[in-house]
Amino acid sequence: MKRLISLGLIYIILFTIIGCSSNPKDEINHSVLVIEGENNLTGKFGHFASNEYSVIKVEHITSLEKANQKYPDYDIQRAPAVFIFEIGGEMKKLKLKTYDVEEAIKFLEENSRKEMDPKAKDR
Repeated sequence: MKRLISLGLIYIILFTIIGCSSNPKDEINHSVLVIEGENNLTGKFGHFASNEYSVIKVEHITSLEKANQKYPDYDIQRAPAVFIFEIGGEMKKLKLKTYDVEEAIKFLEENSRKEMDPKAKDR
C-alpha cells in the first residue's frame, strides 16, 4: 500500500513539473542595436519593435565614436553596423553581427516574426 501511495505521489509531482514548465521558444525575444553612422536607418528597423515581431528593443546610435564608447567590447569597425541579440530569460546571446543592413533585415524577418494565434484572426 505504501508503495502504491509513493508511486502515486511521484506521478503527481512529475506531472506537476511537466505541466508547469514553459516552452523556451515562447520566451525568446530579440534586441537590436543599430549603429547608423551617416545613414538614417530608423525607418528600416523601427517596425520590428511591434506586436508582429519578437523584438522588444531597438537602440539606434548615430555615431561610430559614441557606439565604441558605450560598447567597447563589441569591436565595432565601421558604420552602419547591426547587432541582433537573442534574449531568453536572463540570458542574452549575440545572434548576428553584420555591417550589411539588408542581411540584418532578412535575419529579423526570418527569425523574429511571431506566429499568429489562430484565435486572434477571428477577433
